[in-house]
Parts: sequence; C-alpha cells; structure tokens
Amino acid sequence: MDQSEIEKNKLRKSEQEYRSLFRYHSDAIFVFEGSGQCLRVNPSAVKITGYSEEQLREMELLELFYPKDHDRVKWYMAEALKGHSLTFEVEIKSQLQHSKLIVQFTLAPIEVDQKANGVMGIVRELAANSQTNLINMSDIDELTGLPNRRFFMRWLERMILLSKENDERGAILFIDLDRFKQANDSLGRTVGDQTLKEISRRLVSLINGHDLVARVGGNEFIVGMTNVSSDSQVSSMAEKCLSKIKSPFLIDGYEFMITGCIGISLFPSHANNAETLVKTANLALDRAKGRGSNAVEYYKSNMIHYFHEHFQVENDLRRAIKNGEFSLAFQPQLSLITNQICGEEVLVRWHHPDNGTIPPDKFIMIAEETGLIVDIGEWVLREACIQKKQWIEKGLPTTPISVNLSLRQFLQHNIVEVISSILEETQLHPSLLKIEVTESVSINVTRTLEVLKQLISIGVKISLDDFGTGYSSLQYISQFPVHELKIDQSFVKNIGNRQNSEGIISLIIRLAHVMDLTVIAEGVETDEQRTYLENQGCDKVQGFLYSKPLISTEYEQFLKQINIQ
Repeated sequence: MDQSEIEKNKLRKSEQEYRSLFRYHSDAIFVFEGSGQCLRVNPSAVKITGYSEEQLREMELLELFYPKDHDRVKWYMAEALKGHSLTFEVEIKSQLQHSKLIVQFTLAPIEVDQKANGVMGIVRELAANSQTNLINMSDIDELTGLPNRRFFMRWLERMILLSKENDERGAILFIDLDRFKQANDSLGRTVGDQTLKEISRRLVSLINGHDLVARVGGNEFIVGMTNVSSDSQVSSMAEKCLSKIKSPFLIDGYEFMITGCIGISLFPSHANNAETLVKTANLALDRAKGRGSNAVEYYKSNMIHYFHEHFQVENDLRRAIKNGEFSLAFQPQLSLITNQICGEEVLVRWHHPDNGTIPPDKFIMIAEETGLIVDIGEWVLREACIQKKQWIEKGLPTTPISVNLSLRQFLQHNIVEVISSILEETQLHPSLLKIEVTESVSINVTRTLEVLKQLISIGVKISLDDFGTGYSSLQYISQFPVHELKIDQSFVKNIGNRQNSEGIISLIIRLAHVMDLTVIAEGVETDEQRTYLENQGCDKVQGFLYSKPLISTEYEQFLKQINIQ
C-alpha cells in the first residue's frame, strides 16, 4: 500500500471517528455557518431541545435564544469567528416541558486553512440554579443582558494585550446618563428599566463585531473600541452614542428625553492596563459632566486636579449652606411694549471665604448631582421673596420677581407646599412670584401638569426657561399651563450671524403668541439684537444692554433711578 493510500485510510478513519463522536456525544452539538445559519445537529440536540432535526436545521443561531440574550450572543459569535472559544451560561428555547432550560453553551471556531469559516455550538444541560466559572450569569447584567463590569474588565485586559501584539490602538467610552435618576424617580422603576433596555439596544446597534458594550453601573455604560485608526473615529462614535441616547423615548405612554455625557480614554497611550484605563475614562467623564449635558471629554493628565477640585467644591458647598455664604443678584427685565421695568430675575452668588466669588457654572452642576441644590434653591426662593416684599414696602415697582426652579427641586414631592409656605411666611402676594422651570420638567407629563396647576391655583406665574434648547413635545407644551416662554441666550447671541437662530426665535415668538403666551429673551447685549427681537414681536428682554446682575443695594438704587426718570 503506497503512502497516498495510507493517508486516505487515515483520513477516512478520522472522519468516521468524528461522525461517531458527533452522533453519539451526550452533549448537543450544532454546526453553524458564519452567518449563523444551522447546517447540522446531532441527536442529542433533538433530545435536549425537543425540536426535530429538520426544525433545528431551518433555524439560525439567535432563534435558539430569547431576545434578552441576543446582543451578547451576537458578540460571542463574532468572537468565535475571530478564533476565540467561549463558554457561557444561558437559557435556550425548548419545546419540552422545562420550567427553564438553562445550559452551558460553548461556541468554538471551525477553522479551515487557519481561518474560521463556521462555528460549532456545544450545549450541556444544567440545573436551573447551577453556575459555571467561565462566562456565566454572573458576567451578565440581568436587566439588559449586556456584559457587566466584571466581564468587561477581562475583555479589556485581553484587548490591551492584543493591541500591543498587533501594534493597534483602542478606546473606551465611559457613558453616564444625565437626568436618568429623575426619570426613574418620577416615572417609576418599570419605565426606568425599560429605558435602560432601550438604551442598551441603541448602543449595541452602533458597534461592529470587534467592539463591546457593557453596563457597568446603574446608569453607566462603557463602549469598548478596538483597532482604532484615528481620534476622529472615536469622536464620531461618541457623537453617535449621544445622538442615540437623546432621541426621544416613548414608554408606557410617557414621551421624554434624557441626555448623556462621555469620558474617553485611549489605549495604550493613556494606560496599559484595564483598571487604570477605566479610571482615566471616569476622570474624563467627571470633567464632561461638569460642562453640562451632551458633553464629551478625552482624558488629559491634568484631570486628576479637576477630580480633587470637584470633591472639594462639594465639601465646601455643604459648609457654605451652613455658614450663609450665598447671596442674591438681580437682573432687570424690560417690556419692549412700554419700555418700563417689568420684573427681575434672581441669580445666586457664592462668596467663598478663601477663593472669593465662585461663578455658578463652577458649582450649580455639582449641587444638582449631590442634591444640595434643593437646600440652596429653597434658600434662594425664601430670600428672594423677603427682598421683593421689602422693596414693595419701600414703594418700588410691584412687578413679579423670577426665581429658577431646578429639575431636582421640581421633583420634590412637597414642592407646592414649600412654595406656599414661603409665600405665607414672607407675606408676598403670589402674583408677584414667577417660577422659571426648564423643558426637562416634561419628563413626567402627568405630574408636571398637576404641580403647575396647583402653583397657578395659588396665584404663582410660570415661565418656561431655555425654550428650544432641549426636547419637549409641542403637544405637551401646549398642555402646560404656563404664562411665558423664555428664549435662551444661545439663540440671541447669534442674531445677525446665523439665520437658523433667527428663524428659531421667530418661530418661538409666533408659537407663543398663538398659545396666548408672552415671550422674554435673555442675553440681549446689543441694539441690533434688541431691534430684531422688537421687530419680531418679542414682549420682554433682559441682558447686559440694560444692566448686569446687581446686588440688592445696587438694584434698589437702579429701581429708584428708573422711578425718578
């Protein structure tokens, strides 16, 4: 027998052994194409699932699993096609009378000429409460089905090693959802859970088979990117993530919007191990959150100083509340119809004993995050009412005073009682208090309507602040019992420069007047801006063209001079 015949006999024997192993193995075995289409199964697969061989061969891989597990199974399949074998614990579909069919599922590459062109699935039935030590249920976020922090850290360590071997770059995008806690508290946990699931689906839809999305905290996600060619590729992914997050949600009859912030860290340039890389991305995220909604920041070495500064500000804020370090400033509002002062907006100032005056953009966001804004906001409201009452008693104009109410304050269950109590305590007539709220209060339309109606019933005026900068259904806005829309200064400053801003301003004014609302524009600094707003029919304005924010004594003098003139 020549050598070629010997080799043929060996091959024939090997094939027969494979067929026997495949046919008689106690574990269920599936063979899938790279596309996921099932090619063949062994008798144990029929026995475990209860489906016929013909039914199984007509299925694709994902049809064996429940939708909650599809995203992670897609990723496992992609990893197998890259040459990695993975074992995980999962519930699969069955026609048998199992309460739950929980299995250990292994996906292993089928390689031909050192290239994976298919995948073998090996399934071993487990008891319902069993656990494995590989990729098991403890690696998966139970709510979303995404990999959790534990799994992500192992994946990231492997990707960092591979990037070194292949001289490639990677990135992680640490995502935090703004206002999610308020949505969860206001609309209920069921809506909150559905929102997280929907965000998970949206983020997974953006990645390819080489990347990964994980849920690493209550409202925190990480997108891991491999084989990154440029920073612009990472920035583009970040913008896509933010766009997906801020697209409106419609869940259980509630239409609302949330936003996100992203901190980015690159490997190997920012760190060469998973733990440090995540820490640097988290530092960048903190910096992004400090800039407000929809912000993106790359990690920089000096961010550790910002991190310490953030916590220092938080600690100092707690002391500031106790020590009375806050004061009020007032900016006049002018009627374009009468050219008379028609009110003023209250602004808070913080006088730090060591660092002097701290600008609001340095502490308001931190106060919001920590909940300290509730105490600060109540103090501002009470002091504003006290001051307005004193001015009226001195014979100064009986015009409304406008006080901003943060979303965190608005969501307090007793906010109407707090405002009523302060009005009664200060003896200020309710018609002289105007509460400014932002579009974000539409996060729970039913409750918002109830709170606004209660405030109006006691005589308080309502202004919708920063109109046009966020998202609110016009249907809901038309239902809100507000008296005034406030055009954000970001539009006003572009008058004469950007036609889009002018178009938005014109639209807001016409919309407001159709709904019988007045319109006030903030941030007016030039005669050109004032003239345009007046020509468009804007009712009121405020800004540096008339006066900067003034402390109480300065503003009182300002009002007296106006009265004299």
